Amino acid sequence: QQQQQQQQQQPPLPLAVRGVNEAAVPSEFALRCAGVVLDHPAADRSDVEAVLSKLGAWISSSVTPQVLAQFMAIGVPSAIIRSMRKLRSDPPAAALACVVLVRYFGSAHNERNGCARGAMSQLQVGAIEEVIMLMDRHPNHGGIQNVCLLLFGVLLRDGSAARHAVNGGAVAKVIRAMEATAGREVQYNGLAVLRLLTDTGRAARPGLQEVALRAKAAHEGDSGVCSAADEVLALVTPRFKEVMCWHWESGWCKLGPRCTYAHGLADLRGAS
Repeated sequence: QQQQQQQQQQPPLPLAVRGVNEAAVPSEFALRCAGVVLDHPAADRSDVEAVLSKLGAWISSSVTPQVLAQFMAIGVPSAIIRSMRKLRSDPPAAALACVVLVRYFGSAHNERNGCARGAMSQLQVGAIEEVIMLMDRHPNHGGIQNVCLLLFGVLLRDGSAARHAVNGGAVAKVIRAMEATAGREVQYNGLAVLRLLTDTGRAARPGLQEVALRAKAAHEGDSGVCSAADEVLALVTPRFKEVMCWHWESGWCKLGPRCTYAHGLADLRGAS
């Protein structure tokens, strides 16, 4: 009955579009209007994108525990996740929805204060499932893969969410993205997600060593990628970099960045 009353209170689509466009701050009415536009089957793509852009700006500039609680109470995050499903065949619009969710789930206030844990877990599960389907829909679209990896990166900090992603086949999706796109961002973000899936999500480890070594070799001069790769390798390779490489000490190691032994004291893990 309460849900029916809320539906009756929702503004019609034209009023909802205007309500969002004219709103300067995320008031309760503006957020209700945003949910109407995102969920309405007759909403134009341009209207949906305008709403997503405004929500993203509000989260970035006006985020407070009160605003985030209002987002959750009105159901805006759920509406954004549902919009991902509707926009799945439209990469730019779907990517925009992902970016807004990255900002929402990644908000410092959100992590520190949060909402009801059960409600947040439901949101995370729904977002994870949509991310996996979006990655499947556009396996060779580097931009989509990267923004999905970014969203995974904020969703999988929670152990239960990470394990749900592992059970949903996320590891294979991440590896496929890294194999399809050699760019720095996909490699770095993919490694960060693999670390979460392995450490927090308890993912099986076969195959992850090769993925991390390949990324490290391809971006040998990038300290960020190499550090992210080492974090994965430390989880999946026994005694990774805990012993000096005899070949390197002798003058040359043919494996180079793919070697799992330490090349110098600075490379030695656990060294004081």
